[in-house]
Amino acid sequence: MRNKLFTLFLIVTVLAGCSKTGDEYLSDAKKAYDKKDYNNAVMLYEKACNKENYSACKTLADIYAKGEVVKKDNSTSQKLYGKALEYAKISCENKDKKACKLSAALYETGLGVEKNLDISDEYNIKACQLGEAYSCYYIARLKADSMEFFLTYMDKACSLELADGCLAAGNVYLTGFNENMAVVPKNIDTGLDYINKACVINNQYCANLADIYISGEDVFQNYNQAVKYYETAISYYKNLCGTYDENNNACRNIDIIKAKFSVN
Repeated sequence: MRNKLFTLFLIVTVLAGCSKTGDEYLSDAKKAYDKKDYNNAVMLYEKACNKENYSACKTLADIYAKGEVVKKDNSTSQKLYGKALEYAKISCENKDKKACKLSAALYETGLGVEKNLDISDEYNIKACQLGEAYSCYYIARLKADSMEFFLTYMDKACSLELADGCLAAGNVYLTGFNENMAVVPKNIDTGLDYINKACVINNQYCANLADIYISGEDVFQNYNQAVKYYETAISYYKNLCGTYDENNNACRNIDIIKAKFSVN
């Protein structure tokens, strides 16, 4: 009897070890891909996709579409995009914001499904409502003919800590119009609040705040305040510049900022 129980235990253990989740297969696939173990990576992505992991299906579709590590196969990639969409839509209904975002992207590009921009917008709005900041930013710019719509969704993006959203909203209040020339009453204080938040979230945007204070167009010119914000932006870029290289965008941005004021 004891031997039978032990055998049963081994069988259950082996079966459990073979039954990974889609997320686990996906994690293993990413590790294999990073190690350039492409054959194993593709096999693991397939297993994850078969577990209805939309992210794995999408990545595998991209791999077949590019044809860099496997033979290019557009038919297979389209089928996999279709699977990715099928599973993403289900996850989106279960309030997975990234799934909603992917569904929007696939409908917009027509990968694995007939292109439908209206449905794409609906998924982006749902992703935004679930807290996907870039979807809020994207839909705000897409619908920029309506200032009310633009500001509602750009403010949402900003509240979700997307610095680009804060910057865009701030610039609108400073200028009184957006990229589609929709208008809103200028409000300098509100504009500065938004751009200050962009600076706090992402220090590169402190240079935008500095430009405002050094120009003196919308606020009283304040050179010392401008220098403080320029130096914050420079510190941000120095971390990306490393050893100076004029072909490095971060290094070039430091030069551009330094040209605006005297600094050692």
